[in-house]
Amino acid sequence: MFAVGLLAWPLCAACAKKPASAGASNPEFDKQWAELAQAGIEVSYIEDDRGEGLMGNVRRASRVKAEPPVAAAKEAAANPGALPDRPSGEQVQRIIRGNLMAVRGCFMSMARTGQARSGKAIVSFSIGSDGKPAGLKVEAPVFADTPLPGCVTAQVSHWEFPKSQRGGGQVSYPFVFVSG
Repeated sequence: MFAVGLLAWPLCAACAKKPASAGASNPEFDKQWAELAQAGIEVSYIEDDRGEGLMGNVRRASRVKAEPPVAAAKEAAANPGALPDRPSGEQVQRIIRGNLMAVRGCFMSMARTGQARSGKAIVSFSIGSDGKPAGLKVEAPVFADTPLPGCVTAQVSHWEFPKSQRGGGQVSYPFVFVSG
């Protein structure tokens, strides 16, 4: 499994609290989240306008231009017909970082409709040899009755990763959404 993440793993007080509408805990989701934490996977924090004060000390991801590393560009120029075996983890992270604003847009849209709440989500997919995400799944028990999972799914389905001979394997990416 190929798991990637962005930010350090601090837990915030707002993330630990479950809103009244969150319902019962989901043991399968909690287990998957714990496995990602145990593996040292970093978490990407997404906050609405009011949540920024809660997460003021957390380093935020900046928009990154999705371009291959210099070594991969040189190799492609030397052998234009050859594709790498798999995209590198660095390339995968650059694409994800470069598209975080779209995920934040989903959360902001939901917050504007009055459905703001804090919670966790895990976005999982595989990267095909064509560079397109496949088998996309958004696990977000706290947001099950909101448009957030569908919006994130729609956004991620448009991401483009580098083409490769074997594809990029399985990706699991954790998010914490913070509402003020």
